[in-house]
Amino acid sequence: MAKLDKRLSLILSEPVEKAYLDCVDELVVNICKHLGTGKAFRTARWETLKLAELGQLTEENAAIINRATKKVPGLIRDALEESQKIALDDVEKLIETAIKSGAIEQAPTDSMQKVLSSLMEQALDEANLTNTTMLQSGQTAYLQAVQNTVSWQNKAISDISGIYGYINEAATSVQTHTATFNQALKRSISQLSNNGIYGFVDKAGRHWSPEAYMSMCIRTASHNASIDSIRAKQQDYNSDIFQISSHAGARPLCYPYQGKFYCWGREGGTFTDGRGVRHSYKPIFSTSYGEPAGIFGINCGHYPLPQIPRVSIPSDGVEQNKEENDREYALTQQQRALERRIRDAKRKESAFRAAGLTEEADAQKAVIRSRQADMRAFIKKTGFKRQYDREQIK
Repeated sequence: MAKLDKRLSLILSEPVEKAYLDCVDELVVNICKHLGTGKAFRTARWETLKLAELGQLTEENAAIINRATKKVPGLIRDALEESQKIALDDVEKLIETAIKSGAIEQAPTDSMQKVLSSLMEQALDEANLTNTTMLQSGQTAYLQAVQNTVSWQNKAISDISGIYGYINEAATSVQTHTATFNQALKRSISQLSNNGIYGFVDKAGRHWSPEAYMSMCIRTASHNASIDSIRAKQQDYNSDIFQISSHAGARPLCYPYQGKFYCWGREGGTFTDGRGVRHSYKPIFSTSYGEPAGIFGINCGHYPLPQIPRVSIPSDGVEQNKEENDREYALTQQQRALERRIRDAKRKESAFRAAGLTEEADAQKAVIRSRQADMRAFIKKTGFKRQYDREQIK
């Protein structure tokens, strides 16, 4: 049966993830452009000027977010429609067979669009929340960078004054001021580039990057599109019974239910399959269904196999390719991590250059080359295709 595995879910979420990666790249560079101006002024004057630019920066960042995420709704719909198509491929073939055999009649309604609309609405709400949080975190990151730059430069000036007997900052040379400012600004930009822009804060207080959070949202929505579409299709045909798929390495809250029969309703019963074998089934609510780590929960690899009495032939074995799918998924995740490391290094180079820190930007190229070498080694070892577009920044 066609199904949406974890690796395919990851692939479907990639266009949305990349849209947010590009957006963060632009936001970081724009913030650093503002931070890099006015270096000739003394620290207090520079701080005043930067704080006065906050309104303009926020307007620019809002325009960047709107432009960079303009295509996200369409990308989300594409991912959900593809998930639904994959999930229903074999189900529709089963229904067609059942209609031809006279076991069921053509359904008068089709709930598929309703399923997609509901999931689309939820995903768009998550995207809008992420966009708002990005804008707010951009403001916070900018103000923090200004504050850090001033604080670190003042400390550097104080340390120099203590060594050489300078009276105060005003007594230091322009060269000393510029050198300490650049070092403080470099430190601030490094911190901002690493984790300054975030898209979500969870209940534990952890900050999620926009691309990581939206990737998780789309993968979850795609999974739900598969399960909800199968359930809705069954309801259209007054079909309620299904078998839970089986695979090796199932989670503890899923393992006990593999290969067994359940229904979406509240009452169990029995049915006869296409081979004349009698089976009993229970309500899905008697399982771990509904728990995050339970059956059909977050990152669950199981799916329902609809059963039409006297037509369906139940599955009788564990999927042999599950282990291979999981291995490829893990390797795909490794490749994505290597891509992010390359992008992060390039983003930092662009940030330094936008702030006028040319020497620091040039030095960052060595980091980029080192991380690209790691990628080449990974590609050579695994035989995976290198996706250069995922290593590029705008």
